[in-house]
Amino acid sequence: MARQKPQYNTRQVLELAIAVDKAQGFIKSGYGYYNQETDKRVNDNKTCILNFMQGVEDAETFTITKECVEQADKIIHEFQHELIAKKMMATINDFEKSVLNSIGGETTDGFGVAVIASLPNSFRVLQKRQSLDNFFEEHRATSEFIGKIGERLKFPVHIKDVKFIAKFNIHLVTCLDKQANILKFFFNREPDIAGILEGTDVMLTGKVKTHDVSKFSKCKETVFNYVKIEQKG
Repeated sequence: MARQKPQYNTRQVLELAIAVDKAQGFIKSGYGYYNQETDKRVNDNKTCILNFMQGVEDAETFTITKECVEQADKIIHEFQHELIAKKMMATINDFEKSVLNSIGGETTDGFGVAVIASLPNSFRVLQKRQSLDNFFEEHRATSEFIGKIGERLKFPVHIKDVKFIAKFNIHLVTCLDKQANILKFFFNREPDIAGILEGTDVMLTGKVKTHDVSKFSKCKETVFNYVKIEQKG
């Protein structure tokens, strides 16, 4: 007779996942580490949740606040709305199927805990993607090409989005100039610039590489290379 897998209350797991995420951000399953400065083990989010729910000795404690409860409602609503639509259009992937299954029942197993542990981070990614989709839709009719191919320009821009492309170990930076034109460039000089540059106004110097209508955004976009950026004082 097969051993029955332990079951956990789905709603409690999600609320706890949000509390853990608020306390330490998102640490992927299997990527826990030992912090030399604090002389303490930092567990991944799934392990934190399981240790807490199983009453493991010396498990970290987390407080489920009213904000966590409200955030859980938003996450369930958004993912069910998004993924049910994808399921109906047959565009849902395996991870999204796991998300839908994990939040759809009253209880879940250890695998479901791992999936739910990632949902606060996945929710941030979803919101960011939706925000970017809205941004492109807003500027689709206004964005025009900047400069001439090969021309070197210097001008102020607002950095809308910084996306790390792990396959190439590089960042794709999306900007908007003062005339509401979209421009992009690749950047690989710092390991993590998203939190530093995203949402800021900078002075950009670069050379116009291409003019193209993006197949993703459907907007006129100018791609720059040999880029230098300076924080505006």
